[in-house]
Amino acid sequence: MTSPSPFVGANHRSVKQGNRATIFRAIRALGPIARVNLARQSRLNPGTVTNIVDELLDAGLVTETGQGPSRVGRRPVYLEVVPSARYAIGIDIARNAITGALIDLAGRPVERLEGFSGSWLSGDRVVAVVTDLIARLLATPAADGGAKVVGIGVGSPGPLSISSGRILAPPYYGSGEELPLQQEIESRFNLPALVDNNSNTSTLAELWFGAGQGVEDFVLLTLGTGVGSGLVLDGELYRGGHDLAGELGHMSINADGPRCACGNFGCLEMYVSVPRVLAAVRGALAIGEPSALRAVAPREEDLTLAMVFAAVRDGDPLASRVFADVVRRLAAGLVNIVNAFDPELILLGRDLASAGDLLLDPVREEVRRRVFPIRRDAVRIEVAALTDAPTIGAATLALREFFHAPLTR
Repeated sequence: MTSPSPFVGANHRSVKQGNRATIFRAIRALGPIARVNLARQSRLNPGTVTNIVDELLDAGLVTETGQGPSRVGRRPVYLEVVPSARYAIGIDIARNAITGALIDLAGRPVERLEGFSGSWLSGDRVVAVVTDLIARLLATPAADGGAKVVGIGVGSPGPLSISSGRILAPPYYGSGEELPLQQEIESRFNLPALVDNNSNTSTLAELWFGAGQGVEDFVLLTLGTGVGSGLVLDGELYRGGHDLAGELGHMSINADGPRCACGNFGCLEMYVSVPRVLAAVRGALAIGEPSALRAVAPREEDLTLAMVFAAVRDGDPLASRVFADVVRRLAAGLVNIVNAFDPELILLGRDLASAGDLLLDPVREEVRRRVFPIRRDAVRIEVAALTDAPTIGAATLALREFFHAPLTR
């Protein structure tokens, strides 16, 4: 990736656009907030702040929401972003479903649609389902025929070229051809489009609208069909030099472990992804270990993660043994994350994290036992806040661009 030149200046117009974006983002992050506090936060003079606020008010992007107390002079008027002023479309391509949502400026889904669920589609069908979802979302009343939509974001499993918006020949689409999603979307809908790894989009959602708000350094680990992750360092999503940072599901926690599809051995994903957890339970049942799960799931395909959680809560020996091993393996991965990145917060998301305290309590205890004593209370381990994080985060790719260039659409 080519780095931007460090010698680029700013003309008057770009300075004005930059100041407008700064004020707009400050209102989003700090609102309700008065003009005087905006001037203090932005270090812009009050006249400049007033002019920018007037532009945003005229455009319907912000609104005055009431007055605050004042010891002397006029009472300050508070400002907030109008969530329904604009929307972005978020599309999430998961391993077993493609979903879409229309997301407002506050990160709230106002329309949700499912385009597909089941086994993998071919590359052409993926493009067809994605574009159909977008067309249906643009036709909803809130989108106003697309007039109120600022852009489209797509989250997808990798490998990806984020800069060009292409999915790079993923084997699960049954094709060796790249999928030029960004180009297809922009040409069909005349809207800006962005594509990113769906672990990154989920992380972006937590950073902007969820449990990561105000946290400078955190890691999101998504524990589902696979194990994905996203990194926020110094308050920004970190992608690395080749857009590949954050493949923490493929850190090796057992050099002599089973070979992973990525080519490594003993990857974290081989022990704590949902298919592996269910496979461990089924394997134990198959060799005759006693368990109440045999009665509730007489066939292998009947077994679900929720059944395993319930059995652990009931003290079932087989389920408890398998779950204890999951906790131990996951904690080993989290200790590696703590030692490598020293984050303030680790968020656990998706299916396995739905166990809540059943998972969190023993994982926290095991991590505390393994890390340096100075770090035992330095990192929080929590469940991610947003159930719709993949679609919200995909839309946030477009919302983030809009908050950096308001009044351009």
